[in-house]
Amino acid sequence: MLVPFGFAAAGALGTVVAGWSAYGWYTLIWATLLLGAAAWLTRDAGFGTVSATGDNAMIDNYLAARERFGDAVLPVWCRHIENSRTQMEEAVSDLAGRFSSIVDKLDNAVHVSSADCAGGASITDVFSHSETRLGSVVTSMKSAMTSKQAMLAQIKDLERFTRELRGMAEGVASIAAQTNLLALNAAIEAARAGPAGRGFAVVAQEVRQLSMRSAETGKEITNRVGLISSAILAASQAADQSSEAEDKSMQSAEGMIEAVLSEFRQITDALVEQSEQLKQNSVGIQGEVGEALVQLQFQDRVSQVMAHVRENMERLLPLLAENRERYNDSGVLEPLDPDRLMHELQKTYAMAEEHAVHSGARLAAPAAAEADEITFF
Repeated sequence: MLVPFGFAAAGALGTVVAGWSAYGWYTLIWATLLLGAAAWLTRDAGFGTVSATGDNAMIDNYLAARERFGDAVLPVWCRHIENSRTQMEEAVSDLAGRFSSIVDKLDNAVHVSSADCAGGASITDVFSHSETRLGSVVTSMKSAMTSKQAMLAQIKDLERFTRELRGMAEGVASIAAQTNLLALNAAIEAARAGPAGRGFAVVAQEVRQLSMRSAETGKEITNRVGLISSAILAASQAADQSSEAEDKSMQSAEGMIEAVLSEFRQITDALVEQSEQLKQNSVGIQGEVGEALVQLQFQDRVSQVMAHVRENMERLLPLLAENRERYNDSGVLEPLDPDRLMHELQKTYAMAEEHAVHSGARLAAPAAAEADEITFF
């Protein structure tokens, strides 16, 4: 008659075949471990046979319990392993995509900066050109100052002519005073002489001379006034020309300065735009890196789950050995109890995700962490 553990080995082999299609390599591996454990338990010759009068019902119960044990334990193990594998695969894929996006953004930022430098004049060239144009403005201003100096010289000549005219006016006034005095004396003498009035002739002669001198002085004053008028006219014309030149110079300077400021404004706007773009890229990169670092925490979760499952798997062989010892001691073939092993595994859980996987519940998608809520291990 076949031994009970031979049936157990056959049951484990059936679990291997079923596990291959349902859960993949992990189920195959651990079901094979069960098969090896069953084979190991049959090494003892005293355990390899039962009497012909043994209770077949007890063996059937034992085999059924072994199958229930495998059906209860292996799917949970496989779900944990498959969930961990899926998390690892998705997290690594997500990391690859995020870091690829980071590289693309950095490359785009460098490309934009390089294109701006290659497509337009460099800042050094703009500064050099602006310096030349501002130099022209300075030259124009110096020319205007030279014109002003010439006008000031003419105004100084006008002041000198004015002083001469004042002296001439004083001379005319003096002559007029003397003429008035002589005329008064002539009148007095004429009154005294009566009809004789010989002295009047002398006075009249002096008055005539003074009149001639006054005429000459008036003529000279007229000439001087003409010169002054010409000087004033020349000064006025020079002032008008200077004003016109200054106006043109100022307009030219204003246009050049406006053009220079416009160029600087364009450069500044471009720099501000590039700075804003770099800022946005920096914020995007910061977010991507933060999400990538959060995803790196999957390693800790997977490590915990795998450690718990591994420790529980290590409890299988001692449990089988304990079952065998009880059979050797009592001669009674006791069925394996999966609840004990599952309870021990469940006590090691530290995350809600493990409890959900254990019960076969559907896992919810993890919520994205805020930037200020990221905690790194």
